[in-house]
Amino acid sequence: MNRLFDTSLDVNLRQFYILVICGCLGNFFGFLGNAVIYGFGSGTVFCGTCALLIILSSFYGIHFGHTKRASYFMILLLTFIEFPLLYYIYHTNTIVYMVLSISSIAIFIPAAHAVILAVLAVFCDVFVVFFSYYHPAPWAVITEQEGFYSTICSLVISLFCVFMVTLLLKVQYEKQATDLRAMGEQLKNAADHDALTTLYNRRYLNGYLEQLIQQKHADFYAVLLDLDFFKKINDTYGHVFGDEVLVAFSQILEKYLPDNGIAVRFGGEEFMLILPDTTEDDIRRLLQSMRSEYKQFIKMKKNAMYSFSSGVAQYQTGMEISALYSLVDGKLYRAKNDNRDKDVF
Repeated sequence: MNRLFDTSLDVNLRQFYILVICGCLGNFFGFLGNAVIYGFGSGTVFCGTCALLIILSSFYGIHFGHTKRASYFMILLLTFIEFPLLYYIYHTNTIVYMVLSISSIAIFIPAAHAVILAVLAVFCDVFVVFFSYYHPAPWAVITEQEGFYSTICSLVISLFCVFMVTLLLKVQYEKQATDLRAMGEQLKNAADHDALTTLYNRRYLNGYLEQLIQQKHADFYAVLLDLDFFKKINDTYGHVFGDEVLVAFSQILEKYLPDNGIAVRFGGEEFMLILPDTTEDDIRRLLQSMRSEYKQFIKMKKNAMYSFSSGVAQYQTGMEISALYSLVDGKLYRAKNDNRDKDVF
């Protein structure tokens, strides 16, 4: 049952499982119906043989993986042998099976072959109808009551098969749509976030700033932060610890970030904060808390002293995003040239 709705499997394989379920159950119930209504005559034996062939072909397709061959065999057996002969034996009581076979061709056979098979099926069914009218089976003497029960049985089996196929296909489609939506969210999340730190990335930042700037009274600060001597950290303690530092620093940013702000990995060891509706004093306290915890982290891990520098600028109406980047980058450059470990506003 899990494989029936597992969207990681090929859609043709999942449809084959539906064909197997409905084909086996439909033929089994048809065999039982014939046995109850007509006893174990030639018609019932024929139905039983077809049911057995359907079951064996289903096992062959599932066990050996030849689902395409098994599907074609089952459809051809139903369309050109079982259903036409049932009509020839029982006449109009089983004509609904012919409609069922056309539906099966449309659903379970690839479009390139479905049209050809459907045309052949129509010619075959029409031929059988005409032939049985002018040359009825001499051994098929059916009472009125048997004909009534046979019609009911054929109708119920056909309705059951159509309902089951439609229901299972619908559930598969809904599962597929749910998985596609989840996959879309995952892809969007991956496109908008840095893989290592899980912070937003520069791609997301550009779109976020464009939306923020479109607001009539956009009032926010941009803070560009750079980890001081990060190359030395990598060279001294290795890149694995360097990655650990980046992740830990990202967590510190998120810990102290205001609810309406965002933290971004700008590139390498550079990070950017976007802080709407914030004052300079708030930012000073925010950076001081971040700096203190970052120093404590490095001290605890390696008994060393490292910090970060930052450039802080307020967005001015009409300013391009690239100009804002250049402005905070210039302030960060000043901080780096002034012995680092400081914030330039």
